[in-house]
Amino acid sequence: MTNSEERTLISVILICILLLIIPGTALPSPDEWRESARDHFEAMTREEVDQFIDPLITYNVSNGIVVVLVDQHGFSIYPYGNLQTRAGDIPGNEMLFDIGSVSKVMTGLLMAIGEEEGVYSISAPTETWFGDTCPVPDYEGKEITGQDLASHRSGLPSSPDAFSEYDPDASYADQVEQSTTHFLTLSFNETCQWLGTTELLTPPGYQYQYSNLGAAIAGASIAQAYGQTYPDLLEDKILNPLGMTHSGAAWTMEDLEGRATGYRGYEYPADEAIFIGFNDFWTATGGVHSNADDMAVFLAAELGLIDTPFSDAIAMTHEPYAIITEGPPLMKSGIFWDILYNRDGTTILKKAGETNAHQAAIAFNPDLQTGVVILADTATITGNHVIDTAIALLERMQVKHTNSSGLSDNRDE
Repeated sequence: MTNSEERTLISVILICILLLIIPGTALPSPDEWRESARDHFEAMTREEVDQFIDPLITYNVSNGIVVVLVDQHGFSIYPYGNLQTRAGDIPGNEMLFDIGSVSKVMTGLLMAIGEEEGVYSISAPTETWFGDTCPVPDYEGKEITGQDLASHRSGLPSSPDAFSEYDPDASYADQVEQSTTHFLTLSFNETCQWLGTTELLTPPGYQYQYSNLGAAIAGASIAQAYGQTYPDLLEDKILNPLGMTHSGAAWTMEDLEGRATGYRGYEYPADEAIFIGFNDFWTATGGVHSNADDMAVFLAAELGLIDTPFSDAIAMTHEPYAIITEGPPLMKSGIFWDILYNRDGTTILKKAGETNAHQAAIAFNPDLQTGVVILADTATITGNHVIDTAIALLERMQVKHTNSSGLSDNRDE
């Protein structure tokens, strides 16, 4: 070996050693981020957040709220109001909440993971995964695909006829809970029997029409593709990799002890809501539960702030598939995400959830890597929803970012 070759070899070895020694820009693991990023959120102060949340408590819109805020620096969690559980004194960041239809974006992520792993195809007819076990209807030969389900353009109704069964003489609040109970009592097989006699409202892919039934079928299809129950699949593919140990699609007795007491804000005065679980089939559309600590990690994953085995699948769920409304502002659907295109050029991905007892909201700006989760212990059904507050908080962060960027640009001139 010549001197020149020796010097070249030594240089290569030194470079390799430096690359091993010098810290890189690798993303932290979920557990590392959870420990290092806590209380390091910087995009807004607690006092600024109070201005948005305090009125909701003061004017009895909600009995109790937990706000999760995430940016590139970290996360903060702020509890408000009179949050309670059966177990007594549990910190707000650890209390469990129904996240309602926010469950759907987890179902969508499972579909995207299945696509990435070659187990599932979002463009394939949904009946592919069921065969003769569940007769998914078509429209004059045009079949429903996973993409149709995930963008609420399947042509399916919101729910089966059974959800309209309740005591006509009961109070409105009781009627809501009697209807919601079908998420527990109406089985997959019974739903499939009903589907066999059902006609689609529109051709698949033709028109946006929100469907809890469609999301449940989407969840069942990805579970069938993997040969697992939906709760087990969710735990294996999303919750365990993210360290979301307090989240799940099935309630244990211990979970129920730590569940925030829910209230019927659709009754006046608001009173305590009953607990209504979701069976394995319907959980995909609204039966997942979580707490603020776990949802902070989920939001960080959506923002690309932590290392996950399914970052490509997350990116897939953020892609727009169809128009929900022309606006303004324009809104499109991703894989169960609502994608809002504001006139100022910013983009917000959002999802609202609600059960008979709780509300949940998630909203984030992927470009600024900032986001909000709000968990509330009071449902309103047709009234105010905390998704509006989540978007307002996010837009406030965007304004602050724009103003600070403007000041920085001026200083550079």
